[in-house]
Amino acid sequence: MNEKKLINIKLIDFIPAISGLIGKIALASSFAFVWALELGITNKNFVFENVRIEILIGSLVTLIAAFVFPKASPPGTLAPLIVLVPIMAQFGVHPLILGVSIGIMGIIAVKTGVLAKLTTISGSVSRNSLTLAFGVSGIILAVEKLHSFFQQKSPSFITLVILLSIVYIILFKLKKTYLIIPIAAVISIIIPAVFRLDSDISYAGSELKLSPSYWWNELWGIGYGLDLKTILITLPFAFFVIFLWTIDTVSIQVLQENSYQDGEQKQEIDINQSFITVAIRNTIGVLFGGAQTSSLWRSFLIPLFMIKRPMRTCAIIMGLLGITFSLTSLPISILSYPPLVWSVLLFGIFVPFVVASVINILKSDKQSTKMAMVLLSLPGIFINPMITWICSLIYEKVIMRKLFLKQNPVADLPVQRK
Repeated sequence: MNEKKLINIKLIDFIPAISGLIGKIALASSFAFVWALELGITNKNFVFENVRIEILIGSLVTLIAAFVFPKASPPGTLAPLIVLVPIMAQFGVHPLILGVSIGIMGIIAVKTGVLAKLTTISGSVSRNSLTLAFGVSGIILAVEKLHSFFQQKSPSFITLVILLSIVYIILFKLKKTYLIIPIAAVISIIIPAVFRLDSDISYAGSELKLSPSYWWNELWGIGYGLDLKTILITLPFAFFVIFLWTIDTVSIQVLQENSYQDGEQKQEIDINQSFITVAIRNTIGVLFGGAQTSSLWRSFLIPLFMIKRPMRTCAIIMGLLGITFSLTSLPISILSYPPLVWSVLLFGIFVPFVVASVINILKSDKQSTKMAMVLLSLPGIFINPMITWICSLIYEKVIMRKLFLKQNPVADLPVQRK
């Protein structure tokens, strides 16, 4: 593709840029909110300032990567991990150690080819069971948070959920679900206003503090976590995040394939470049106090595939807008409004997870496989998604193989040489 075309900006290029920023702010807010809740952080500015840090660093890395790695996806946020934050906090996982471990392990996984191998280790049963588990768990979490916000004013909660459900169904029928994030953002601000709920979108235009010591010793209040026990507890979760990157990759590739017709030129994404960028961004972000964990920028890529515009152009716009949002504060304050955050996550991230997994489950030929995917997702929904992954791998590598050999006994016989 001609490089000049990559920087030929059109008005439609703002759709994935703005959608990506709204989704990013919602995800970064939810990560900071859940970590703060689990660790007992009471500073009222923690979430807001954390999102500013994350948006600034993410946007700077996106802007630089757009020129250095033009085929790399911008580094976004790993949405499925939000539902694991309470479990990680209970185990004693330290966010700083987690982020640095993911960064180091991510680069090693890319350079050694482990990431590519992990992408192939899980079959359709593992991918769909885990995607369904994350989607349903996320829906439960988002609905609980929305209901908690509206408290006694249940009519406003019911109105918001029903209205956004109708909008999503209409957009799904029209194949324009990439519009759900900006639409959900607008509706989730209007509905509380109509029902006269108090909404605090005030902001303090304070200077950004880029001091690791200030963040980890004062705002987080948990220090650097540099002890062997904490590191050993954290490493398995860091490895699981590397696996989740592969799930993210596969699901985004499926969405990309579904967005293009036969013969159309697809947006080329270099997975290795993308996850090197993600790993670097994750390390930088957490060193400066960031709460989120990085992956591919899903809320940017989904509308990008649908409008079929060059990734580099839209990424540059998003990077510039993100830096502006972070430095001016006000847009982040508005987009961190709790009903907006959880509505965007509910209909822009978690519902699409469930829809994608259900569609793939229904496409399966065997009834027993469909049933296995649903049943295997249940431990992930009610206990821990890691259990779903382990059980799914056992099912695929042991049980399905035994069934196959039972039905095809000659398949495992050695070839007789003459």
